[in-house]
Amino acid sequence: MRDKYHYDVQIKFSNIKKEENLFSGSIEYNGGGSYMDQLHITSSSISITCIRASKIDLDGAFNNYQSALYGQITKSIFFYICRKQSIPEIASIKVSASYRNKSVDEKSIGDADFKSHAQLTSKFLSDFEPDPLKEILGESEKSTGLLKAVSHLTRSKTKADAYDRFDSLWKSFNALYRVISKKTSDHECQRETRSFIIGHTSASESSVKLVKSMTGAQLRNKVRWRQLILNDYDTPKKTEAFKDFILRYTDARLMHVFKETLPYRKDYLTKAGYIGTVTAHIDKHLKADIQDDQQLIVALCIKYGYFVRNKSAHGERLDRIIGLSNKEVAEVKWLSNLLESLIIDLVNANDLY
Repeated sequence: MRDKYHYDVQIKFSNIKKEENLFSGSIEYNGGGSYMDQLHITSSSISITCIRASKIDLDGAFNNYQSALYGQITKSIFFYICRKQSIPEIASIKVSASYRNKSVDEKSIGDADFKSHAQLTSKFLSDFEPDPLKEILGESEKSTGLLKAVSHLTRSKTKADAYDRFDSLWKSFNALYRVISKKTSDHECQRETRSFIIGHTSASESSVKLVKSMTGAQLRNKVRWRQLILNDYDTPKKTEAFKDFILRYTDARLMHVFKETLPYRKDYLTKAGYIGTVTAHIDKHLKADIQDDQQLIVALCIKYGYFVRNKSAHGERLDRIIGLSNKEVAEVKWLSNLLESLIIDLVNANDLY
């Protein structure tokens, strides 16, 4: 059998107060097929042991995102961040290669090579469960999508500006709903993810806590429902879609919102012959007074979140150069907290999709 090259990656962290084992086991690598690398993560270091058939350019481990070693380092660090709820301060990274038990190459970078050590503005709003989180260490499409989601989520926690944070969170959610739905268009992805969340109550346990005690009046005042309706259903041609939007829900708090906002498109509904069906649906479920927290989550995070994302992406809001706070900023902060909690819930529930 042909001799192979052995590679060892050692990453050391600074300012570690307590030693803790976070992961130890085999992980897949890009192009490895059935072969695996060995990974060990503690609170103070990351160790990756690899065997390859040919010699690798070690510089690629530091600057080539297509390098398998670079990918292993990236996955390991994000796993660390999620488990420890902090971005580690890297003291050094050393990559060494040996062949037939003899050292043939070595590259290392130290503290001075890092421009800055980013920090999370605060801890994540809920915890990542260790076993589901291991999925980001894989090489499947699902693993890659979850890793993207986690990376954008982490970036969102380094943002001080409310809109910058929301934009990163939406990118994270976008990566997730593509994994969940296995579709390509936003509409299909959101529709499938909506069904998934409503059908699996365990996939939104933390986020539900943020809306469970809300009343219909509080929900009405929390976000800009009027602007959503006027934007998404701006012509008579979209009246049927507006009708379907309302009939899709049964939660009593959402019915309260729909009853109060119905006048904005009452003429459209009346001319199209839908007003009777819509008002009967609203009155029926207001009377039933049943809460469906999952419906509230999808209406806010998917429907309303997409509206906010589009307004931001298309430059339809003023940049807050002066930094004055307003109701819209408070809304985005609250919505971001809800979206962050849902993202973590969905990562934790990845065995369901």
